Amino acid sequence: MEEYSADERERVPGGRGEPKVEYAAMLLGATGNVGGHILHLLVQSPLCKKVVVVTRRNVAEFANAKVQQVVVNMDKLEEELAPHAKGVDVALAAFGVGKGSAKMADEEVRKIEITYPTAFASAAKAGGARVLAMMTAAGADSRSSTKYLRNIGDKEKKSEELKFDFLGLYRPAVIVGNSNTPSALGLVMPLIHWAMPSRYHSIHKNDLARAMVAQSEQAFLALAQDNGPTAPAVKILEYKEMEPFFVAGDSDAP
Repeated sequence: MEEYSADERERVPGGRGEPKVEYAAMLLGATGNVGGHILHLLVQSPLCKKVVVVTRRNVAEFANAKVQQVVVNMDKLEEELAPHAKGVDVALAAFGVGKGSAKMADEEVRKIEITYPTAFASAAKAGGARVLAMMTAAGADSRSSTKYLRNIGDKEKKSEELKFDFLGLYRPAVIVGNSNTPSALGLVMPLIHWAMPSRYHSIHKNDLARAMVAQSEQAFLALAQDNGPTAPAVKILEYKEMEPFFVAGDSDAP
């Protein structure tokens, strides 16, 4: 039987005595509302040893011993990110223009919603990542008659084609607590949840971020502890599937 040092036998989810499992993460979208909180959670996580943050420009506020910023030309994202993606275990993408894309050219919207996140995920896969968390949207469907939902559905298809060991597709509806959503909507939406399918319930940006990080950690730990070959698994997480990961008080944090 393989022996582990005392340092390796720190507590991890699953109980005392198991070997300590750490992971390196890579994040796209850290300057956004959801991505910013994902970065905060990764930095705070005792299991996350390093975060590669992909940005268009250097961000002084991201300075931290765990954080490595990689500034890229988004149109050459996969090529420029490849050397920095080696050794990454978990990739998280909270990147897109959302429903505010009506005034943008279709080609530009598809770049932001599909091309860039896919290039990020491809670099992560080539670097060895086993888990991908991709933020999409409620109602995503590549066959939808609605352009926005069709774009998001195409993003999901591209992610699935990469065949990560575990792919989490996170489908929020209205995201509250962010700069793009009127604060009044955050007050009104919970009052009408009873009349709506749960997939369309509003979700706080911090709850969404928590679900993406917690599910990714859970999936990676399961894969790392099994160690054997595995068939690619895809999990769609709508509101009800994300709700178990919510932590009381998260929605009150900045």
